[in-house]
Amino acid sequence: MNFAIDVALFALWIVWIMLIARVVLSFVFSFARDWRPAGVPALLVESVYTVTDPLIKPVRRLIPPISIGAIRFDVAFLIVFIAVIALQQLLTVLKAQVG
Repeated sequence: MNFAIDVALFALWIVWIMLIARVVLSFVFSFARDWRPAGVPALLVESVYTVTDPLIKPVRRLIPPISIGAIRFDVAFLIVFIAVIALQQLLTVLKAQVG
């Protein structure tokens, strides 16, 4: 049981890192609009969006981004981010109780 929890925690950690990378990429794309990655950076950008899109898109369909003037605030990202952290905490507590 501990091994399965460790694997799940590791997978959630990878997802958490990818979500942080998505935030960084979002800022890069908003400030450097002309930048288009090529080669290895393009592969890294694509992998970040490939991992995070299946998690964010269903939530975004349920809760669309909130428009505040010219700014759109993506609540779906925050919900997924908080859910990943909550699952990590839940699994950590479960691991402490089991092991």
